[in-house]
Formats: sequence, C-alpha cells, structure tokens
Amino acid sequence: MYRLFIVEDEHLEIEAIKLILSQYGENIEVVGEASSGLVALEEIRRLNPDIILLDINIPEINGIDVLKAIKKEDHDKKVILITAFNEFDFAHQAIKARVDDFLLKPIRPQQLMDSINQSVSSLKSNAKERFDEKMNEVIFAVIQKKYSDARNSLITYLDLVYDYHTYDIISIQNEIRHFMEELNIVTKDMCGYSLNSPLCSQNHMQFVNMYKNRYDLKVEIMKTIDKVFDRMLDNKETRKNNIEDILNYIDRNCYKDISLDQVGEYANMSSYYLSKIFKKETGVNFVTYLTERKIEIAKDMLANTDVPIINIALDLSYHEPNYFSKVFKKSTGMTPTEYRKEKRGAESVEKTEKESKNKLKISS
Repeated sequence: MYRLFIVEDEHLEIEAIKLILSQYGENIEVVGEASSGLVALEEIRRLNPDIILLDINIPEINGIDVLKAIKKEDHDKKVILITAFNEFDFAHQAIKARVDDFLLKPIRPQQLMDSINQSVSSLKSNAKERFDEKMNEVIFAVIQKKYSDARNSLITYLDLVYDYHTYDIISIQNEIRHFMEELNIVTKDMCGYSLNSPLCSQNHMQFVNMYKNRYDLKVEIMKTIDKVFDRMLDNKETRKNNIEDILNYIDRNCYKDISLDQVGEYANMSSYYLSKIFKKETGVNFVTYLTERKIEIAKDMLANTDVPIINIALDLSYHEPNYFSKVFKKSTGMTPTEYRKEKRGAESVEKTEKESKNKLKISS
C-alpha cells in the first residue's frame, strides 16, 4: 500500500482526486490533505507519505518552495505538481527542484493514474535497491565472519522491509525467502552448508503465525546464521585465537553468563594473556564489552517485544532484575521501563505491565 498526501486549496479539486483514486487507485491510500504550504510541510513530516500531489498556487508557502523543502528532507519522496496553464512558467524552477511529474488542470483520470503509477514503479525500484544493499551488508558480514556486524545489519534490513511493506505479510515473506536463497548460495560456497530453515517454506499461514513481528523473524534468521558460524569455525580450528573469532564467540554466547576463563579456554590461551590482548585490540576490557553486547540485546527486546523486563534480565543471565536495571540505566541514561516507553509509547508499556501482573496473579 502506497501512502499519498494531497496539497490543494480548492475543496472540489480534492474531492475529484479522491473520487478518481477510489475508482482506479489500487494500493493507494490517501493519508491526509492540506490547503496551505505550512500545514502541508507539518503533516508530511508527521504522516511520512510516499507520494505528494502538490498544487503550485497555495497560501503561505507556494508549491515550489514546499517541493524544495520536501526533496531536501527526503529526496526519495515522489512529488507530482498540479499546475494551471498560466503557472507553467514555474516549470524550470520545479525541474531544478527535482519534481517527479506535472499535471495540468483540469486533472483527467487517466493522466492522474499514469503519473501515480509511474511514481509507484519508481518507488518499487528504489525499495528493491535499498533491500538488496542492506541484504548484501548482512551476507558480506557473514562472509567476513563478523557476527555482531551481521546481527546489526540484519536489524536494519528487517526494519527497512517491515516499514516499507507494513501489513503486507506475503511481500515480506517473499523478500525474506529471496534473502535466504542468497545466503544459502554463499554458505554452500564457503563451508558446504545448506540452509534448512522454515523461512524457506512456501506456506504463508505458517509464516504469519510464527513471525508476527520483526523481532521473532530476526531471532529465527540469527539461529540459521549461528549454524553457519558453527560450521565455519569447525573448518577453521587453527584460527580460534584470532581476535575476530574470539569476538564472534562472545557475541554468540553473551546470553550466557560466560566468563573470561571460558573464553580463554575456547581460544586456547590463559585468561591473563587474553585479557591483555582483548584490551589492546578492542580498547575496552572483557566485562565492559560483554555488558555492552547484553545491553544492545536488551534494547532490541524492549523496543520490539512485549517480554516482561524481569524475563529479559533472566534471559541475559542477570539473576537480580534490580541489578539489571541499574546496569541498563548506567549505560543508556534510562531505566528499562523508560526506554520501552520512549520506543513504543506509554500505552503499549502499560498494557504489557498489566498483562505481566495478571500472569503473576494467575500463577500464584
């Protein structure tokens, strides 16, 4: 679904555009309208539409200046200028401001839909390029055996896919299936490992039921990437004392209450020597690095799941939730509850906390 915003000071023109779109505009949702330039800019920033129909002759700020402001803030937005014949002298200014198309009044249905469909095609092409770019960042991090980079790039990639497709789960599934196919090609070449994941399934309902949000999907993909890293490290036993492999081991096991001694055993070196090497290579000590990784995971869970804070603490091997809250606040400047409210809104947090209390009452 593509989001469209109308900037027009003539009510009849707005109604005519809406009528045309209701009859012919598949996958187009009118998310708002404005009759002046100032209001238009405020609403466009708030609603974040994909396409803007913009009349040149509007009060407060004219259409050309609104166009310039839109393109300066987000050059990927598609802006279609609506103009009368006697305003066509503005054309060269609009072209310099990177307008996407012109429509002459009175607007005809076919012309309007041709222009919008052209913008939709361009948006699809731009989205595909961004998806592929971010997808390749994840795969390249796997090739380079940088586990933390792979996880961070995956979060960015999934945010992009979910934000673009919103509630279109089938399109999300198709994009993820393409990602898994590309990852499978790479892992076969690198270590002879073939991916065996439910994400490769054609079953739409299974996908919808299992991956209701981007966090669940990220966890499933990271399980697959974990197996790839296991296979790669099995093939590279002699490189376990390489700092990159050591960081990968910590990043993959930071949920557990791992110690410097355990990491030293993995890397075949004494904890004393590992401590010195670790500080020299990373600039921080082992405990600080491990804590930073745990806090990043906690932030991800707080922002994207309804998991109670006490469970997040336990999942990260903090057996005292109050201590976890102190560590989290020291790192972020906010308590876990404050952070969740900022990312998800107070209403969502209150609902989560209420459900958690109800579960405790039932269990007791």
